Amino acid sequence: MQNEIVEPAVWPGATATAGTGVRGAITRRLSWLHERFGTLIRYALVGSVGYVVYVGLLAVMYDLALAPFLPAKEQAVNLLLFTHSDSLFLLTTLIASQASIVAVFAGHSLWTFTDSPASAKPLWLRFAQFEARALVSTLGILTVSVNVAVLAGLHHYLALPVGLMATFTWNWLWDSKVIWRKREQNGDSQQAA
Repeated sequence: MQNEIVEPAVWPGATATAGTGVRGAITRRLSWLHERFGTLIRYALVGSVGYVVYVGLLAVMYDLALAPFLPAKEQAVNLLLFTHSDSLFLLTTLIASQASIVAVFAGHSLWTFTDSPASAKPLWLRFAQFEARALVSTLGILTVSVNVAVLAGLHHYLALPVGLMATFTWNWLWDSKVIWRKREQNGDSQQAA
């Protein structure tokens, strides 16, 4: 029987016994990854759930047309400054986007950023900031970066990952450094004074 080494848990609240073999190496690596990148991994998982919410609602409301009270497909709508050729697509995209934003905000508030105390901002202010960030990242960064990449000669299937990486980076920095900024500890604020 090999000597077993008791190491920190791979996940909080669990106990992990790591041997000296491959299993022990994997356990130690997972533990290190969780300690170092746990919040970022949760952030990406919550974002993935938001994508599933968006695509699911778009499929139900637009592709399957399960909401009979919505307008018909390819029915144009005049929006003063421009005309959109498919009012159903416009409406379902807006609804799915907002539902995705709410789901991601809830996920970040309840799971992603719970490992450290957030700043003392009220929930409504964090939600307003999150909405503003979503608007900037979707309309600004994603749209501009994808179009610039296409204009620079990248195929649109390659330009989309470039835009998504730029958007993910912006969202992560904004969310972790502004919206869910960690509170200063008493020692930190006293040292800065």
